[in-house]
Amino acid sequence: MQMSCTIDADLLNEARQIAGLPETATADDVLRRLVTIERQLRAVSALEGIGWEGPDGHPPSIEDLAREFRALTAGRPHTPAEVLMREGRDER
Repeated sequence: MQMSCTIDADLLNEARQIAGLPETATADDVLRRLVTIERQLRAVSALEGIGWEGPDGHPPSIEDLAREFRALTAGRPHTPAEVLMREGRDER
């Protein structure tokens, strides 16, 4: 939909700067960028609080993750790639 409206030049220039757009960007470009940024901010905000935390409320260490992974994969048959990796590890 096309329409004619008056936009404050200073406001448009500030919006271009905030959006990281060049001075040649149109008002449509600025609006698209700002809508995209707002959508991204809302998506990130919706993810807040669903992070992976350990029993103490902090993210688990790499050692804890490795120990848990080894426990989960113990006793299962190894893939050929895993066998080759283990053989290479023993040669080091």
